[in-house]
Amino acid sequence: MSHHPGDVPLSVVRQARPTAHATPRTTIVQSPWVFAAWMGTGALVAVLAGLVLGALAGAEVGIGNGRWTQAVEAHGRLQLFGFVATFVVALGLEFLPRLNQRPLLPRYVRTGVPGLIVAGSLLGAAAQFWHEEASWLAIPSGVMLTAGAIAFAVVTWRIPLPRPLSIDPQPLFVRFAALWLVAAAAQSAWALANATEGVVPTIDSQLAIEMFLRGFIILTITGIGLRAFVGHLNLNPIAPRHQVVLLGLVNLSLLAWLAGEGIGPLAGWAWLVRAANIGYGLTLLLLVREFQLLPRLTRGPRHPRYEWFIPLAWLGLVVYAVMLVGANLFFGDERLNLYQEGALRHTFILGFMVPLMAAMAHIVLARFATGRVHWEPALNMAFILVMVSWPMRVIPALGDGAPSALERTSLGLSGVVLMCGLGLVAAVALRAAWVVKRR
Repeated sequence: MSHHPGDVPLSVVRQARPTAHATPRTTIVQSPWVFAAWMGTGALVAVLAGLVLGALAGAEVGIGNGRWTQAVEAHGRLQLFGFVATFVVALGLEFLPRLNQRPLLPRYVRTGVPGLIVAGSLLGAAAQFWHEEASWLAIPSGVMLTAGAIAFAVVTWRIPLPRPLSIDPQPLFVRFAALWLVAAAAQSAWALANATEGVVPTIDSQLAIEMFLRGFIILTITGIGLRAFVGHLNLNPIAPRHQVVLLGLVNLSLLAWLAGEGIGPLAGWAWLVRAANIGYGLTLLLLVREFQLLPRLTRGPRHPRYEWFIPLAWLGLVVYAVMLVGANLFFGDERLNLYQEGALRHTFILGFMVPLMAAMAHIVLARFATGRVHWEPALNMAFILVMVSWPMRVIPALGDGAPSALERTSLGLSGVVLMCGLGLVAAVALRAAWVVKRR
């Protein structure tokens, strides 16, 4: 074979086709705006439904007078499950994978779980308030509400942990919180299914409420705070053994309260209920001490707003804990009336829980959405309005008897002020969802 003088032998190199298992994959989070949309939806449920019933019942006008008990109980159902549980579960599904260094959950989980909870709460409120025509909705309401809570618990318990629980017990708080949400949802569903003319017996309603607040809410806040507060507010972490003690005290005090109030052979033991309340109140004070948040109130105005709002909300928790301990130490065996119990409970809700939700919205909407809070002044005003509504709701209900006409006006106005505050929260959250969706 002859070669020309200019011929140069060439070797052809072909690029090997990558095998299927070697193909790089890019994880794309589907619908990253979902959590903000559920935050806004939960707040709208409170504004357009729950607070409307609460304001009418507080002022005892219109349908809030003719169906006072149904309005009050439906108001509580919508506020706790339709607003708070939807809001907190949506954030939990966003927080938990990040805290445990895992990929974000699929879209159907982040969409479906809060959707079941909010739908169940709406159907339940309808079954209760319009009991003549819609009492049949109690069953599908309970199924949806409990299914949503169980789904959240399953997701929470199945997320792999980056460290052993013996070294980092923080995930136990959120896991036990999810179990208490299941218990509260199941109790609420059972009570509504056995209601008479839309009225649930007071003790059945109280069991669900206290499981929700003392179990689900306080353990979720503590569990998230052990990472989020420490990281965003530059706090000293709580020692693992102290975390275990706090977790045990919260759960034991709640179990003791449930046993004394109506579950098991110890039902009706007033001294056990008082001891459980005192123990729970002291545990909350210990929790505040461990987090060391109150000294942060002295920080100057140059720091982000949430660094002042979060400790201010925790000041409301101190007030609640002191009121709870004081009422059980000095009232003896006398029980608080319904108005006084509502005032005590709303000190926790409006003095601590809802302001903290508004304060944390500053962090999550900036970190998980667009990098900054759109309409941040509106969110700041929302926090202020919630704090203003707190004394307007609590002080008129502290007396021995039913509130006077003037005091009922204050109760109604507190609902209006809270509507404005939560309306701003809804607007800011939905605005963030819209911006992320457009991007």
